[in-house]
Amino acid sequence: MKTISYPGAVGEPLQADLHVPAGDGPFPLILAVSGGGWVRGHRGALNAWGRYLAERDFAFASIDYRRATAGAPAYPGNAEDVAAGLRYFSDHGLGHRIDPQRIGVLGVSAGGHLGALVSLSTAFNCPQPKAFAGIYGVYDLMAHWQADQAVNSVTAPDKTEIMLGKRLFSDPLLYHMASPLRQITETRSMPVFLCWGHVDRDVSPQQSSTFADALRQAGYPVTALEFPDAGHLWFSEDGPDVAGSHSARLAPSLLRFFERSIKA
Repeated sequence: MKTISYPGAVGEPLQADLHVPAGDGPFPLILAVSGGGWVRGHRGALNAWGRYLAERDFAFASIDYRRATAGAPAYPGNAEDVAAGLRYFSDHGLGHRIDPQRIGVLGVSAGGHLGALVSLSTAFNCPQPKAFAGIYGVYDLMAHWQADQAVNSVTAPDKTEIMLGKRLFSDPLLYHMASPLRQITETRSMPVFLCWGHVDRDVSPQQSSTFADALRQAGYPVTALEFPDAGHLWFSEDGPDVAGSHSARLAPSLLRFFERSIKA
């Protein structure tokens, strides 16, 4: 693994933890977007997956993006940073032994939101990836905000509000435009893999099931894997090499999805 720097959306450099298999390549790339509720997190949380996939002839880049702080919303800059990663590896992949024509996106939790949004929307001026995989992601910010209001105390800061800088009903159109579910069209199809747990207390399982239904209705080929006993955070906390973990149970299916969608 090595850490590389590349231009961000506004000229500030971003970094990526890059895993590339041994050999000449060029290799298909999985561009990974880590979670953290839009306000925290680090690209290094996915390095166990980078090692696993590089051993199986995939390049893997876990990328930076802007996190939100109180008074400093991150959107749309965080999505633009993800788009900058796609543009960089599409334009300069061969210099890293990466095939720029075979790029997929993997997003986790808040990273699932950003990865799906950039993959589906035409607003971010970047190449569309060949495939998207989302792990317990947030796909409808309106429904997510409403679910948070129902379970959080009135004094708890709402991460969606911090990220967008607005409450839902002060700017509902902003929530609409920032929601991957609302960007699905019949003209921008690609294979999609979704995985989630039924006992997730941080992101409602309904986020993934509703997203999967809408994608299928629009003609997207969708693979879904549900874990009745899984909550949140497990994808980053346990690598695929941890025997008996949800990550180890997921790994063969996720690998098979990327082999079929971007490796062939």
